[in-house]
Amino acid sequence: RTGPRRAPAKPGISSSPSQETPVRPIQSPLSRRAFLAATGVAGASALAACGSLTPGSSAKKSSAGPASTARADRQEAHPSSLADADDTTMTPGLVKAFMAKYPNVTIKRQYTGWDDYLKSANTTMSADTAPDIAQFTSGMQNLVRGRLLLDMGAYSRAYGWPKKFPGLDQITFSDDGRTVGTGQLYGVPAGLSFEGVYVNKAKARKLGLRVPPATLDDLEAMFAKAKAAGETALVEGNLDGGLNHPFNVLLSIFMKPADREAWAFGHQGATITGPEALKAARTLKRWVDEGYVTPKTNGLSDNDATAAFAKGQGVFRISGNWAAAAVAKGLGDDAGYVNAPPATRGAPLRTTGAGVYYCVSSKCDNPDVAAAFLDFAASKGAAPVIA
Repeated sequence: RTGPRRAPAKPGISSSPSQETPVRPIQSPLSRRAFLAATGVAGASALAACGSLTPGSSAKKSSAGPASTARADRQEAHPSSLADADDTTMTPGLVKAFMAKYPNVTIKRQYTGWDDYLKSANTTMSADTAPDIAQFTSGMQNLVRGRLLLDMGAYSRAYGWPKKFPGLDQITFSDDGRTVGTGQLYGVPAGLSFEGVYVNKAKARKLGLRVPPATLDDLEAMFAKAKAAGETALVEGNLDGGLNHPFNVLLSIFMKPADREAWAFGHQGATITGPEALKAARTLKRWVDEGYVTPKTNGLSDNDATAAFAKGQGVFRISGNWAAAAVAKGLGDDAGYVNAPPATRGAPLRTTGAGVYYCVSSKCDNPDVAAAFLDFAASKGAAPVIA
Protein backbone atom coordinates (compact mmCIF):
# COMPACT_ATOMS: atom_id res chain seq x y z
CA ARG A 1 0.00 0.00 0.00
CA THR A 2 1.15 3.49 -0.60
CA GLY A 3 1.73 5.91 2.26
CA PRO A 4 -1.40 7.14 4.02
CA ARG A 5 -2.63 10.67 3.57
CA ARG A 6 -2.89 12.85 6.61
CA ALA A 7 -6.21 14.63 6.88
CA PRO A 8 -6.09 18.23 8.14
CA ALA A 9 -6.64 18.58 11.86
CA LYS A 10 -9.89 20.11 13.00
CA PRO A 11 -9.49 23.60 14.41
CA GLY A 12 -10.14 24.31 18.04
CA ILE A 13 -9.40 20.80 19.33
CA SER A 14 -6.86 20.54 22.11
CA SER A 15 -4.39 17.67 21.92
CA SER A 16 -2.94 17.95 25.41
CA PRO A 17 -3.79 15.43 28.17
CA SER A 18 -3.52 18.24 30.70
CA GLN A 19 -4.15 21.90 30.04
CA GLU A 20 -2.26 23.06 33.09
CA THR A 21 0.76 20.72 33.21
CA PRO A 22 3.53 20.93 30.61
CA VAL A 23 4.82 17.58 29.38
CA ARG A 24 8.47 16.81 28.81
CA PRO A 25 9.88 13.53 27.55
CA ILE A 26 11.69 11.13 29.85
CA GLN A 27 15.29 11.67 28.90
CA SER A 28 16.99 8.82 27.10
CA PRO A 29 19.93 8.70 24.70
CA LEU A 30 18.23 5.79 22.90
CA SER A 31 15.30 7.61 21.39
CA ARG A 32 15.53 7.51 17.62
CA ARG A 33 14.93 5.08 14.82
CA ALA A 34 14.61 5.35 11.08
CA PHE A 35 11.80 2.86 10.62
CA LEU A 36 10.08 -0.15 12.23
CA ALA A 37 9.46 -3.13 10.01
CA ALA A 38 8.45 -6.09 12.10
CA THR A 39 6.56 -9.32 12.29
CA GLY A 40 2.96 -8.26 12.98
CA VAL A 41 1.43 -9.23 16.30
CA ALA A 42 -1.97 -9.51 17.80
CA GLY A 43 -1.52 -8.31 21.33
CA ALA A 44 -2.08 -5.79 24.04
CA SER A 45 0.02 -4.58 26.92
CA ALA A 46 -0.58 -3.00 30.28
CA LEU A 47 2.04 -1.48 32.52
CA ALA A 48 0.15 -1.09 35.74
CA ALA A 49 -3.20 -1.64 37.31
CA CYS A 50 -5.14 1.57 36.96
CA GLY A 51 -6.84 3.58 39.62
CA SER A 52 -10.56 3.90 40.20
CA LEU A 53 -11.09 6.92 38.01
CA THR A 54 -14.46 7.32 36.37
CA PRO A 55 -14.67 6.84 32.57
CA GLY A 56 -13.73 9.96 30.69
CA SER A 57 -12.04 11.70 33.59
CA SER A 58 -8.56 13.19 33.28
CA ALA A 59 -5.60 10.93 34.00
CA LYS A 60 -3.97 11.24 37.40
CA LYS A 61 -0.61 12.93 37.65
CA SER A 62 2.46 10.82 38.25
CA SER A 63 3.11 9.74 41.82
CA ALA A 64 6.61 11.15 41.42
CA GLY A 65 5.36 14.61 40.69
CA PRO A 66 4.09 16.59 37.72
CA ALA A 67 4.71 15.35 34.20
CA SER A 68 7.29 18.07 33.63
CA THR A 69 9.75 16.39 36.01
CA ALA A 70 8.64 12.74 36.20
CA ARG A 71 10.91 9.98 34.90
CA ALA A 72 10.16 6.27 34.62
CA ASP A 73 13.36 5.42 36.50
CA ARG A 74 12.30 7.64 39.42
CA GLN A 75 8.88 6.11 39.99
CA GLU A 76 8.18 4.11 43.14
CA ALA A 77 8.53 0.39 42.54
CA HIS A 78 5.16 -1.26 42.03
CA PRO A 79 3.83 -4.46 40.39
CA SER A 80 2.47 -4.01 36.90
CA SER A 81 0.53 -6.16 34.46
CA LEU A 82 0.49 -6.80 30.74
CA ALA A 83 -2.52 -8.26 28.92
CA ASP A 84 -1.81 -9.43 25.37
CA ALA A 85 -2.61 -11.91 22.63
CA ASP A 86 0.82 -11.78 21.00
CA ASP A 87 2.02 -15.22 19.89
CA THR A 88 5.32 -13.78 18.66
CA THR A 89 8.33 -12.70 20.68
CA MET A 90 7.79 -8.96 20.18
CA THR A 91 5.56 -7.95 23.09
CA PRO A 92 7.33 -10.02 25.75
CA GLY A 93 10.63 -8.85 24.31
CA LEU A 94 9.64 -5.19 24.56
CA VAL A 95 8.50 -5.68 28.14
CA LYS A 96 11.73 -7.42 29.09
CA ALA A 97 13.88 -4.73 27.46
CA PHE A 98 11.85 -1.92 29.06
CA MET A 99 12.17 -3.48 32.52
CA ALA A 100 15.91 -3.84 31.97
CA LYS A 101 16.08 -0.12 31.26
CA TYR A 102 13.78 0.74 34.18
CA PRO A 103 14.37 -1.94 36.89
CA ASN A 104 11.85 -0.28 39.21
CA VAL A 105 9.04 -1.21 36.82
CA THR A 106 7.89 -4.84 37.10
CA ILE A 107 5.46 -6.09 34.49
CA LYS A 108 3.49 -9.33 34.87
CA ARG A 109 2.28 -10.65 31.54
CA GLN A 110 -1.30 -11.95 31.19
CA TYR A 111 -1.69 -13.62 27.80
CA THR A 112 -5.10 -13.79 26.12
CA GLY A 113 -5.87 -15.42 22.77
CA TRP A 114 -6.54 -13.08 19.86
CA ASP A 115 -10.20 -13.97 19.45
CA ASP A 116 -10.88 -13.50 23.17
CA TYR A 117 -9.00 -10.21 23.15
CA LEU A 118 -11.11 -8.86 20.31
CA LYS A 119 -14.29 -9.85 22.13
CA SER A 120 -13.25 -8.38 25.48
CA ALA A 121 -11.15 -5.32 24.52
CA ASN A 122 -13.93 -2.78 24.90
CA THR A 123 -15.14 -4.26 28.19
CA THR A 124 -11.60 -4.45 29.54
CA MET A 125 -10.83 -0.83 28.71
CA SER A 126 -14.15 0.32 30.20
CA ALA A 127 -13.51 -1.35 33.57
CA ASP A 128 -12.16 0.47 36.64
CA THR A 129 -9.21 -1.94 36.51
CA ALA A 130 -8.43 -1.19 32.87
CA PRO A 131 -4.81 -1.73 31.81
CA ASP A 132 -2.63 1.34 31.39
CA ILE A 133 -1.64 0.36 27.87
CA ALA A 134 -3.46 -1.78 25.32
CA GLN A 135 -2.96 -2.64 21.71
CA PHE A 136 -5.44 -0.68 19.66
CA THR A 137 -7.49 -2.87 17.35
CA SER A 138 -10.29 -2.29 14.89
CA GLY A 139 -13.54 -1.87 16.78
CA MET A 140 -12.04 0.11 19.66
CA GLN A 141 -12.86 3.49 18.10
CA ASN A 142 -15.91 3.78 20.34
CA LEU A 143 -13.49 4.15 23.26
CA VAL A 144 -12.54 7.51 21.76
CA ARG A 145 -16.15 8.60 21.83
CA GLY A 146 -16.46 7.35 25.41
CA ARG A 147 -13.30 9.29 26.44
CA LEU A 148 -11.69 6.08 27.66
CA LEU A 149 -8.43 6.62 25.76
CA LEU A 150 -5.86 9.25 26.64
CA ASP A 151 -5.09 11.94 24.07
CA MET A 152 -1.33 11.57 23.52
CA GLY A 153 -0.83 14.80 21.56
CA ALA A 154 1.25 16.58 24.19
CA TYR A 155 3.50 13.55 24.67
CA SER A 156 3.87 13.29 20.90
CA ARG A 157 5.12 16.86 20.72
CA ALA A 158 7.40 16.45 23.72
CA TYR A 159 9.00 13.23 22.47
CA GLY A 160 8.97 14.19 18.81
CA TRP A 161 6.96 11.15 17.73
CA PRO A 162 6.15 12.43 14.21
CA LYS A 163 9.87 12.09 13.40
CA LYS A 164 10.15 8.65 15.00
CA PHE A 165 6.98 6.78 14.04
CA PRO A 166 5.40 6.29 10.61
CA GLY A 167 1.64 6.04 10.29
CA LEU A 168 0.53 8.15 13.24
CA ASP A 169 -2.45 9.28 11.19
CA GLN A 170 -3.85 5.75 11.46
CA ILE A 171 -4.39 6.18 15.19
CA THR A 172 -5.55 9.80 14.97
CA PHE A 173 -9.33 10.07 15.33
CA SER A 174 -12.13 12.60 15.26
CA ASP A 175 -14.05 13.17 18.50
CA ASP A 176 -16.65 10.54 17.61
CA GLY A 177 -13.98 8.01 16.59
CA ARG A 178 -15.52 7.60 13.15
CA THR A 179 -12.92 9.34 11.01
CA VAL A 180 -9.25 8.37 10.87
CA GLY A 181 -6.47 10.86 10.17
CA THR A 182 -8.09 13.92 11.75
CA GLY A 183 -8.43 15.01 15.37
CA GLN A 184 -6.37 13.74 18.30
CA LEU A 185 -3.54 11.21 18.50
CA TYR A 186 -4.18 8.19 20.74
CA GLY A 187 -1.06 6.06 20.43
CA VAL A 188 1.98 4.93 18.45
CA PRO A 189 2.90 1.90 16.32
CA ALA A 190 5.24 -0.70 17.77
CA GLY A 191 5.72 -2.42 14.44
CA LEU A 192 4.41 -2.79 10.92
CA SER A 193 2.38 -5.66 9.50
CA PHE A 194 1.72 -6.25 5.82
CA GLU A 195 0.30 -9.01 3.65
CA GLY A 196 2.00 -10.81 0.80
CA VAL A 197 2.47 -14.19 -0.87
CA TYR A 198 4.35 -17.04 0.80
CA VAL A 199 5.82 -19.66 -1.52
CA ASN A 200 7.28 -23.09 -0.98
CA LYS A 201 10.37 -22.58 -3.12
CA ALA A 202 11.19 -26.29 -3.37
CA LYS A 203 7.78 -27.08 -4.83
CA ALA A 204 7.91 -24.03 -7.08
CA ARG A 205 11.23 -25.25 -8.53
CA LYS A 206 9.84 -28.76 -9.02
CA LEU A 207 6.83 -27.35 -10.88
CA GLY A 208 8.98 -25.02 -12.97
CA LEU A 209 7.34 -21.88 -11.58
CA ARG A 210 9.21 -18.63 -11.95
CA VAL A 211 8.78 -16.65 -8.73
CA PRO A 212 7.95 -13.84 -8.20
CA PRO A 213 5.18 -13.66 -10.79
CA ALA A 214 5.15 -10.51 -12.93
CA THR A 215 1.37 -10.08 -12.95
CA LEU A 216 -1.72 -11.35 -11.16
CA ASP A 217 -2.59 -13.42 -14.24
CA ASP A 218 0.83 -15.05 -13.98
CA LEU A 219 0.15 -15.94 -10.35
CA GLU A 220 -3.23 -17.44 -11.25
CA ALA A 221 -1.59 -19.48 -14.01
CA MET A 222 0.81 -20.83 -11.36
CA PHE A 223 -2.20 -21.79 -9.23
CA ALA A 224 -3.61 -23.74 -12.17
CA LYS A 225 -0.30 -25.54 -12.78
CA ALA A 226 0.02 -26.45 -9.10
CA LYS A 227 -3.52 -27.86 -9.03
CA ALA A 228 -2.88 -29.88 -12.19
CA ALA A 229 0.12 -31.43 -10.42
CA GLY A 230 -2.08 -32.54 -7.54
CA GLU A 231 -1.01 -29.78 -5.15
CA THR A 232 -3.13 -27.38 -3.12
CA ALA A 233 -2.29 -24.16 -4.92
CA LEU A 234 -3.32 -21.68 -2.22
CA VAL A 235 -3.44 -22.72 1.44
CA GLU A 236 -6.06 -20.68 3.28
CA GLY A 237 -8.29 -21.20 6.32
CA ASN A 238 -11.57 -19.30 6.54
CA LEU A 239 -13.03 -20.66 9.78
CA ASP A 240 -12.18 -17.32 11.40
CA GLY A 241 -12.15 -15.17 8.27
CA GLY A 242 -8.71 -15.96 6.87
CA LEU A 243 -9.86 -15.38 3.28
CA ASN A 244 -9.77 -11.71 4.21
CA HIS A 245 -6.01 -11.86 3.58
CA PRO A 246 -6.20 -12.63 -0.17
CA PHE A 247 -9.23 -10.34 -0.48
CA ASN A 248 -7.32 -7.45 1.12
CA VAL A 249 -4.40 -8.06 -1.23
CA LEU A 250 -6.73 -8.10 -4.24
CA LEU A 251 -8.38 -4.87 -3.08
CA SER A 252 -4.95 -3.23 -2.97
CA ILE A 253 -4.16 -4.50 -6.47
CA PHE A 254 -7.35 -3.28 -8.11
CA MET A 255 -8.38 -0.20 -6.12
CA LYS A 256 -6.70 3.18 -6.25
CA PRO A 257 -4.74 3.76 -3.01
CA ALA A 258 -6.65 6.97 -2.30
CA ASP A 259 -10.00 5.18 -2.60
CA ARG A 260 -8.76 2.27 -0.49
CA GLU A 261 -7.54 4.57 2.26
CA ALA A 262 -10.66 6.73 2.17
CA TRP A 263 -12.77 3.67 2.94
CA ALA A 264 -10.38 2.35 5.57
CA PHE A 265 -10.25 5.77 7.24
CA GLY A 266 -14.04 6.12 7.25
CA HIS A 267 -14.24 9.16 4.98
CA GLN A 268 -17.71 10.24 3.96
CA GLY A 269 -18.89 8.69 0.71
CA ALA A 270 -16.08 6.11 0.58
CA THR A 271 -17.07 2.55 -0.37
CA ILE A 272 -15.69 -0.84 -1.33
CA THR A 273 -18.68 -1.75 -3.46
CA GLY A 274 -17.41 -0.15 -6.67
CA PRO A 275 -16.25 -1.98 -9.81
CA GLU A 276 -12.66 -2.42 -8.60
CA ALA A 277 -13.77 -4.00 -5.31
CA LEU A 278 -16.24 -6.22 -7.13
CA LYS A 279 -13.42 -7.36 -9.40
CA ALA A 280 -11.38 -8.29 -6.33
CA ALA A 281 -14.28 -10.26 -4.86
CA ARG A 282 -14.99 -12.06 -8.14
CA THR A 283 -11.30 -12.94 -8.55
CA LEU A 284 -11.22 -14.55 -5.10
CA LYS A 285 -14.47 -16.41 -5.80
CA ARG A 286 -13.00 -17.72 -9.05
CA TRP A 287 -9.97 -19.04 -7.18
CA VAL A 288 -12.27 -20.92 -4.82
CA ASP A 289 -14.52 -22.18 -7.62
CA GLU A 290 -11.52 -23.40 -9.65
CA GLY A 291 -10.32 -25.46 -6.70
CA TYR A 292 -7.12 -23.51 -6.13
CA VAL A 293 -7.93 -22.82 -2.45
CA THR A 294 -7.71 -25.40 0.34
CA PRO A 295 -10.68 -27.80 0.17
CA LYS A 296 -13.24 -27.21 2.95
CA THR A 297 -11.48 -23.93 3.75
CA ASN A 298 -14.40 -22.81 5.91
CA GLY A 299 -13.55 -25.57 8.37
CA LEU A 300 -9.88 -24.64 8.72
CA SER A 301 -8.64 -21.83 10.97
CA ASP A 302 -6.15 -19.24 9.79
CA ASN A 303 -3.52 -20.43 12.28
CA ASP A 304 -4.00 -24.05 11.20
CA ALA A 305 -3.55 -22.98 7.58
CA THR A 306 -0.21 -21.41 8.49
CA ALA A 307 0.80 -24.56 10.37
CA ALA A 308 -0.17 -26.76 7.41
CA PHE A 309 1.82 -24.62 4.97
CA ALA A 310 4.82 -24.65 7.31
CA LYS A 311 4.67 -28.46 7.32
CA GLY A 312 4.95 -28.53 3.54
CA GLN A 313 1.31 -28.58 2.41
CA GLY A 314 0.53 -26.55 -0.69
CA VAL A 315 2.60 -24.23 -2.87
CA PHE A 316 1.38 -20.71 -2.03
CA ARG A 317 -0.22 -18.95 0.92
CA ILE A 318 -1.41 -15.33 1.11
CA SER A 319 -1.08 -14.00 4.64
CA GLY A 320 0.77 -11.45 6.74
CA ASN A 321 4.36 -11.15 7.83
CA TRP A 322 3.29 -12.15 11.35
CA ALA A 323 3.39 -15.76 10.09
CA ALA A 324 6.98 -15.45 8.83
CA ALA A 325 8.61 -17.02 11.88
CA ALA A 326 6.37 -20.10 11.77
CA VAL A 327 6.82 -20.56 8.02
CA ALA A 328 10.59 -20.08 8.19
CA LYS A 329 10.87 -22.55 11.07
CA GLY A 330 8.93 -25.16 9.14
CA LEU A 331 10.30 -24.74 5.62
CA GLY A 332 13.76 -23.40 6.36
CA ASP A 333 15.58 -22.28 3.21
CA ASP A 334 12.58 -23.28 1.11
CA ALA A 335 10.43 -20.53 2.64
CA GLY A 336 9.83 -17.54 0.37
CA TYR A 337 7.78 -14.36 0.76
CA VAL A 338 7.06 -11.93 -2.07
CA ASN A 339 4.81 -8.98 -2.66
CA ALA A 340 1.58 -9.69 -4.50
CA PRO A 341 2.07 -8.88 -8.20
CA PRO A 342 0.28 -5.99 -9.93
CA ALA A 343 -2.62 -6.44 -12.32
CA THR A 344 -0.51 -5.27 -15.25
CA ARG A 345 3.18 -5.80 -15.92
CA GLY A 346 5.38 -2.99 -14.64
CA ALA A 347 2.65 -1.34 -12.54
CA PRO A 348 3.56 -0.22 -8.98
CA LEU A 349 3.56 -2.91 -6.32
CA ARG A 350 0.94 -2.41 -3.62
CA THR A 351 0.01 -4.30 -0.52
CA THR A 352 -2.15 -3.89 2.54
CA GLY A 353 -1.25 -3.74 6.18
CA ALA A 354 -1.28 -1.65 9.31
CA GLY A 355 0.83 -0.71 12.25
CA VAL A 356 0.65 -2.56 15.55
CA TYR A 357 -0.57 0.35 17.65
CA TYR A 358 -0.57 0.86 21.41
CA CYS A 359 -2.91 3.27 23.18
CA VAL A 360 -3.18 4.48 26.79
CA SER A 361 -6.21 4.33 29.07
CA SER A 362 -7.63 7.63 30.25
CA LYS A 363 -7.80 6.04 33.72
CA CYS A 364 -4.06 5.51 33.88
CA ASP A 365 -2.51 6.50 37.23
CA ASN A 366 0.90 7.19 35.72
CA PRO A 367 0.66 8.39 32.12
CA ASP A 368 4.32 9.46 32.15
CA VAL A 369 5.45 5.85 32.52
CA ALA A 370 2.91 4.71 29.94
CA ALA A 371 4.19 7.34 27.51
CA ALA A 372 7.76 6.23 28.22
CA PHE A 373 6.83 2.69 27.24
CA LEU A 374 5.31 3.92 23.98
CA ASP A 375 8.38 6.03 23.25
CA PHE A 376 10.62 3.07 24.05
CA ALA A 377 9.22 1.30 20.98
CA ALA A 378 11.11 3.86 18.88
CA SER A 379 14.41 3.41 20.69
CA LYS A 380 17.60 1.65 19.66
CA GLY A 381 17.08 -0.65 22.62
CA ALA A 382 13.77 -1.84 21.18
CA ALA A 383 14.93 -2.16 17.57
CA PRO A 384 16.46 -5.67 17.91
CA VAL A 385 13.26 -6.91 19.55
CA ILE A 386 10.95 -5.48 16.91
CA ALA A 387 13.03 -6.25 13.81
